[in-house]
Amino acid sequence: MFQVTDEDGSKLDARFSVDQTNVIFHSRGGAKGQRGAANADYTKALLLSVNRLARAGIPILGAWVDSATVQSLPLSARSILSNSEGGLSPERICSLLTARMKDIRSTPNPSVKGGNSTKRIRIATDFVGSSENLAVVLGGIAADGDLRSIDRLPADVLRRATPEYVWRAVQQFITGNVHHSFGASTDYDLIADDGRRLPPKAVFGLALSMALDGAPIEPRHFTAGGMCFALLRAAGYQVVRKSEKPEPTDSEIYIDQEWLEGSVKLKSHLKRERAPSLAKAKKAQYRRTHGRLSCERCGLDPVAHYGIENAEACIEVHHFSTRVSEMAAGHKTTLDDVQ
Repeated sequence: MFQVTDEDGSKLDARFSVDQTNVIFHSRGGAKGQRGAANADYTKALLLSVNRLARAGIPILGAWVDSATVQSLPLSARSILSNSEGGLSPERICSLLTARMKDIRSTPNPSVKGGNSTKRIRIATDFVGSSENLAVVLGGIAADGDLRSIDRLPADVLRRATPEYVWRAVQQFITGNVHHSFGASTDYDLIADDGRRLPPKAVFGLALSMALDGAPIEPRHFTAGGMCFALLRAAGYQVVRKSEKPEPTDSEIYIDQEWLEGSVKLKSHLKRERAPSLAKAKKAQYRRTHGRLSCERCGLDPVAHYGIENAEACIEVHHFSTRVSEMAAGHKTTLDDVQ
């Protein structure tokens, strides 16, 4: 979490976070000077930040409303700036953003007039570099706060536990190389790729700690269920009640007949290696490293060909270092084994 600074270096009451190459401006609540107000300098900070991107020559690829109430909608339904509009003047961009975000609602209603023009928004950029460097370009400084003094972490921090870190946490639980402060699960289990049941809150806590460079995450920092379970499921895992059986996976692929002869083990191996968690983890790792997905084999940048909203549909994850047909029994796939 970062706090925007004015041109003279003074702190503004406005905060943003950085997710790879995306900048997330947090919504305003209340008026400046009002008790309990948050991000009261939202409008000024937004214009300052867009100006700073323009001065640094960093293209804006698009923008979307990112409030929790509309995140279930497709990007196209909450878009407030197109790729082609990213080259407009900072003043024009901010005008479009504030005007359009008023109309983005979880339940569209053309008869409703007005609306909030200071919502949480996500701006995608073409920045090349680390998240910290992007924050510096935007004039951001580390916001006040320490995990040791926080009982509940905000949603933006929880989302740092991407599928990459969830997958890594699951692998540590499977190997037994894990230490955490969470108790055993009481009601729900996470189903690992090999079918074993793991404590979902503990898995998520370890994943979040990894995402935050080893910061100690404790049970008080988030609740089980809700966003915790949603992010585990988004990473490709089932979270079920202890009394329930997991749903059969649909990850098995067609296997050529010449591989099938006397090869039940290979068939089950292929099914395991095609588990969605591995592909999701690899994609999350690649986004963190490179900013967005592209083809490692031919260099194709799908954004340039298909537009940012549909680009990822053509990117798939495949084994490359070891052919699946040549893998020995017990082979453990790592993220470095796939492209």
